Amino acid sequence: MTGIVDQALKQDGQDSLDLGKYTKALLDFIEKTDTPMTIGVQGEWGSGKTSMLNQIWNGLDKRDIDNEQIKYKQIWINAWEHSLLCSPEECLIKIINEIISELVSADQQKTKAEKLSAGISKLARGAARIGGAVALGAAGKDIADDIFDEHENSIKQLREELRKLTTEIKGLETNPYDKFVIYVDDLDRIDPPDAVKILELLKNIFNIPDCIFLLAIDYQVVVKGLEAKFGKQTPENEREFKSFFDKIIQLAFKMPMSDYDIGQYISELLKQIGFEDEEDEKLDPDLITEFVNLTISGNPRSIKRLINSLSLIKIINDLSEEQDSDFLKNDVGATIMFAMVCLQTAQPDVYNLLAEYPDFTKWNDEIAFKKTQGKEMQEETFQENYDQAIKSDDFDEDWEKALFRICYLNPTSRLQTNNISRFFSILKDKFVKKDDTTELTSFITKALGQSAITSVTTKDSQNIRPPKGSYKPVFESGLEGWLENRATADTDKDNTRRYVNFLKENYNVLDFDQSKSLKDHSSDFVFKYSGAISLYYKTKKLLHLRAFFNKEGKSMMEIIFLKNPKYENKQLYLKKSEMRCPHRRKLHTFDVENKSYKGHPGFPEWLSGVGQSDLFSTDTLNFIVNDLVEMRENIDNKDKFITRKEVDLNIKIYKTADKNSEEFKNAYEWLLDIYSDDKEDQRFVELDI
Repeated sequence: MTGIVDQALKQDGQDSLDLGKYTKALLDFIEKTDTPMTIGVQGEWGSGKTSMLNQIWNGLDKRDIDNEQIKYKQIWINAWEHSLLCSPEECLIKIINEIISELVSADQQKTKAEKLSAGISKLARGAARIGGAVALGAAGKDIADDIFDEHENSIKQLREELRKLTTEIKGLETNPYDKFVIYVDDLDRIDPPDAVKILELLKNIFNIPDCIFLLAIDYQVVVKGLEAKFGKQTPENEREFKSFFDKIIQLAFKMPMSDYDIGQYISELLKQIGFEDEEDEKLDPDLITEFVNLTISGNPRSIKRLINSLSLIKIINDLSEEQDSDFLKNDVGATIMFAMVCLQTAQPDVYNLLAEYPDFTKWNDEIAFKKTQGKEMQEETFQENYDQAIKSDDFDEDWEKALFRICYLNPTSRLQTNNISRFFSILKDKFVKKDDTTELTSFITKALGQSAITSVTTKDSQNIRPPKGSYKPVFESGLEGWLENRATADTDKDNTRRYVNFLKENYNVLDFDQSKSLKDHSSDFVFKYSGAISLYYKTKKLLHLRAFFNKEGKSMMEIIFLKNPKYENKQLYLKKSEMRCPHRRKLHTFDVENKSYKGHPGFPEWLSGVGQSDLFSTDTLNFIVNDLVEMRENIDNKDKFITRKEVDLNIKIYKTADKNSEEFKNAYEWLLDIYSDDKEDQRFVELDI
């Protein structure tokens, strides 16, 4: 296969995004719920709403076969197709007419004429007249206005007629159906004001017994469609937008994009186009997932565009007889190409900047001025935001400062500046050795040369003025700010406060002041509040911590901390806390014959443990911190620490050396020893704390 069609997952298709539990939950809800019921499946453009509806349809079909008690009549409506070249009123009539036709077909023993009452017949005839008027170029609105005669309160009558029809069909001895499930798809492809108008009209027919409506809708489309009524959305009027939505939707389901198994999804697509081998994976799933999350995000439609670009690039590469034709067969080359197409898809201006200056580590103020002519300085908020940004880890190097200046004038890039900086930092950390950027720059140059064929840019994009205040600092100012803005829905705020406050009181831990560097704080201990709560000692990170509720509602403590050479870098089992602290990620299932393995080398210098909060005492936390401080103070020999660099070197030997050589054997045994988590082979140290 050489390309991925941008279409929804088929009703019997394989779910690569691993959404089975959500589909099953919705199926169970549909099976058990009282009616009438309206379910809104929400998500941004391309997030997989139609695929989800298809899986529900398929699931109900299977339940029809397996379950004799409940039978479903399913009706699929494409709202966008019905809306073409007509008003919202005409669109509604067409939708209702299709629903009627499908309902009528539910019982094959009676003719359509016998089933339709006078009101329904009038509607059906009107819809047919509208269809003919549109086809002939005539205005259908007058016909619609005639049908929607306000004096007759015709929408209410239509709802009553539909209610009678469903009741009649349900009561027939020859009717096999118990519930009518009506899907309304592609509402968010309609112009927002019209989409809202159609929703307003549709809500009048949702209250029909035995009927379940599933609407695929992007909430932001509703917001845009209501701006003429409520104005731009603000914190003050947000309730009005939500109230409109709540009047229509009885159950809101948001596509769980944060739970998508992006690594698996991308890996399967890459194998389909031949970019990745079925057996020998060239690309690190975790690394490519990071590149995706920092650029195009997890939107399935955007990922398909990315995959199609890679497919075309690979075809051209395979046909090439030039020296670089083996570029994609190299693990690093394939990874860099993937990263460059991610950047090209999400940030074309930054991609073009890289094409001009491929060694991004050499970017400086001079290059920034060439691109911006200093226009960013004219923004009244720039200097304040810039001064704040360069105090963070994301913008403390010259090339990062130049990137910040260049991105500031482009609203799209500006909002994603932190992610762009991290994207390049990953490239640097992963592929630059001993500060020599020559090899990475060479790979980037080759990737840019081959990927240019799929580039789409606009020259004027940097002249667009960004909205004021769109830049957000990397760190929260304190714990309460973190709990308000960064904590996830499952965060146990009380226990998080308990652990943080304990450390503050016992170690004089200060909150990170973004106006200072870490070394300029008056205490050796500093908390940074970003994606996680991190404890630093003398500018070095010691640990991350958080408290959260698990699926059973129990409060759990998670702590991620450095391995200690005092325990020979072994993993730990904290007996009193019943907390097992293994690698965050690990290699496993070594196949010596083929010199392969499964898993990911992850972060070999860090351990991660999760235990119940009521067992994980502050004494345990105190022990861990003291142990880590002692390690930092007393161990100067860096060779005693396990590092990712050392792991990568042994992985390279394991993959490339002769498997009969002593070098290969030593590398294999070293990796096996480092990544084993079997208590019986002494890789765990039990501590009675």
